[in-house]
Amino acid sequence: MRIKYSAACCAAALFSATTLSACLGGTTAANRADCNTPGVTANQVNAGLIYPDTGMAADVFTAFRAGVDARFGVANAAGGVNGRHLVLTPRNDESTASLNLSVSQELIEKERVFAILEGSVVTGGGADYLTKAGVPVVGLAVEDVWAKNRNMFTFAYNFSGTGTVNTFGKFAKKHGGTRAIIYHNGLDSSVSTPLARQFTASFNAVGIPSVLVAGDNDPSASQIAEVIRRIRTDGADTFVGNLDAPGTAKIISAVREAGLQLNVILSAAQAPTPELLAQYGTNLAGVTTFTSYLPLEVESPANTAYRNAISAYAPSLQNPNETLALVGYLVGDIYVRGLEESGDCPTRQGFIDGLRAVKDYNAGGLTNKIDFDADFGKVEQCYSFSRVNAAGTGMEVVETDFCGDRLD
Repeated sequence: MRIKYSAACCAAALFSATTLSACLGGTTAANRADCNTPGVTANQVNAGLIYPDTGMAADVFTAFRAGVDARFGVANAAGGVNGRHLVLTPRNDESTASLNLSVSQELIEKERVFAILEGSVVTGGGADYLTKAGVPVVGLAVEDVWAKNRNMFTFAYNFSGTGTVNTFGKFAKKHGGTRAIIYHNGLDSSVSTPLARQFTASFNAVGIPSVLVAGDNDPSASQIAEVIRRIRTDGADTFVGNLDAPGTAKIISAVREAGLQLNVILSAAQAPTPELLAQYGTNLAGVTTFTSYLPLEVESPANTAYRNAISAYAPSLQNPNETLALVGYLVGDIYVRGLEESGDCPTRQGFIDGLRAVKDYNAGGLTNKIDFDADFGKVEQCYSFSRVNAAGTGMEVVETDFCGDRLD
């Protein structure tokens, strides 16, 4: 079902049209009470939230939870969706696949939630179970299950999608890249290695030769020395880091200390934190990250609305520019849109079918336009690129909506 919004109501509201559940009319309490769907009552819709609340990844995903809370806060302040308040039932998977499955089963069979929101690196644990149960799932696509199961929705398949694009090669070539070193964790078959293949194909497509260098996510001194040796012997002017931000920072700082210059430095991780910038300073100048959403450094109504939401509904988050906070907000926004599309009496299948039919989703301006059917499972063609500024004190936008071509 497509939602029609009241122009007068929308003009007076603070947030984007996709958040304006209060603009909907025609739903009565009696209509709502007739619904017989798990997790749906006359007054609320209950969703499960799975993320690591303890363990090694807990600190990182705290921001994800804050983003989801902020988006739900916006929706509930506007009257909910079709008059129903949005409720979350959280569970901790500790970044363990077996626990991800068990908490998925608990949320569906015991808590009887309507849908699942996930911010986890082990969503494959419960994916088959949730797919067979016909449960809508919205989250961060790290594993390839997101590109296979049509009940699972995301805004980007950077790590898990099918096909290759020449976008990264085009970007590197535009900014002076001619030969590349691609560093990856050879033991990480789910993220780092597939990304290395993506970069290799992208560079080859535009005539930039590249060499793979394998190492640890926390590179050792000998591994860093090997990167420096290869840059020297190969005459490389481009470095790609398929590892986390601290690991990339260690390598690039050492490269700079060795007196080597790079024209292009691409990092597949989130932007360096203020702590990393304070530690390495100008040695990180030029480190460039890419996203499928509008960089928060861009002043826009969508980014202003996001920050207002974090301030109002997740005030404990000290830095709203944390990548996973925005990811959580986007995951919450996709869930809200799915509820809107599923009508006055939402069903799980109605959510899945309705959201797949949406062809122009953009989270109120936060993302590039998404067709949830045509774009399903495919690596994105367009990205925004941001880099550490020359002073090493923050990020600056290099390109927005920079697009390439699909190679297969």
